[in-house]
Amino acid sequence: MAAELDAMAVAAPVASALAVEMARGGWAALRGALARFLRRDGEPAVGRQLELLDTAEQTLAEAAEADRDGVRRQLEQRLLLQLAAYLDRYPDMNDELAALLPASQDASPTGASTLTAQNNVYSQVVQASGNLDAGSGGINYGIPPRNPRA
Repeated sequence: MAAELDAMAVAAPVASALAVEMARGGWAALRGALARFLRRDGEPAVGRQLELLDTAEQTLAEAAEADRDGVRRQLEQRLLLQLAAYLDRYPDMNDELAALLPASQDASPTGASTLTAQNNVYSQVVQASGNLDAGSGGINYGIPPRNPRA
């Protein structure tokens, strides 16, 4: 029973991080890392698992805004069970699964805040270690501001 609880404890934060990244559109960047992690099951099994996760990610992407949190929670539960079952079969993979967590999930040794942005393929990321004030002009994404007289 202790090994099963250990597997759940390791799998829970990874499942949560994966579900959040899928909701943000970062699944394409994570898919390869997860495939490498699941490699012990062999190519046909890994392909089937990824196929199921691709379908789940697509369902999440197509979900109505009001339903997205519920769909994401269901996906997170599915990932938790899938990853914990994998760790039950291969308990020596705990460290490798934990390594899939984004660095922002790790505790900072100094106690200071750490900001990271990873696997953000089709998104814009703004990071600040305090309040962010874009001012009256908004945030410039490297594009010259429009001429209001034009």
